[in-house]
Amino acid sequence: MTVDINIRGLENSTGYVYGDTVTLTVTGILQADSLSELLTKQVALQNAYKVQNGNVSWVSGATTIYSIVSENTLYGVRVVTPPTFAQGAAPGELVNRRRYTITLEAAYTYAAAAGSAESPYVLDYESNLSFTGTGGPTFGHLPTITGKFQKQQLTETSVVTCQQSGRRVGLNFTPSPDPPFEYLADFEKVDRRVIRYGTPRRINNVSVEYPVFWDYTFERNQAFPTA
Repeated sequence: MTVDINIRGLENSTGYVYGDTVTLTVTGILQADSLSELLTKQVALQNAYKVQNGNVSWVSGATTIYSIVSENTLYGVRVVTPPTFAQGAAPGELVNRRRYTITLEAAYTYAAAAGSAESPYVLDYESNLSFTGTGGPTFGHLPTITGKFQKQQLTETSVVTCQQSGRRVGLNFTPSPDPPFEYLADFEKVDRRVIRYGTPRRINNVSVEYPVFWDYTFERNQAFPTA
């Protein structure tokens, strides 16, 4: 049996590497004295790798060459490719041997990305600020019996609206939303505040990424102050 170990970085949306993904490609040969015994071993191998999140050990004699403890990983050990028998035409296949390939995957986060419920590691972050209106006059168009609608000024000034929105995605924990910007807080329409907790992204049936979204509305009878 041979095991190829490939390691690549786990990246957040900015390209910052916060962990590793480990892929093990296992190749081996089942051997038996008869076809029926060989097929029995093949079924046993397939059944063994139907179970996800098992521990993995590559052992030579009394020496452990490489191992993965599933509970110490980000989302367990995934059987990405169950036992595959792709060399049916090779010499001796289905006579006294059966070649197979298996691919396993697991991920680890670096200590700096472990986080906690109080201070989760943030995978992704976005903050937006938009303004509607200038505080200037408002106009309407009044219908007439004939001809075009007539434009008419309705008010000398108008309300300026500001929208603060954003999102944050935490690793393994739900992060807190941003508060309203301090220089805008006095103008918030608190009855329109929206905080939304999205469905966590799951990998290997394990919740990993926890998003939170926020949306605050502010109104003022003139332009807003700058930060």
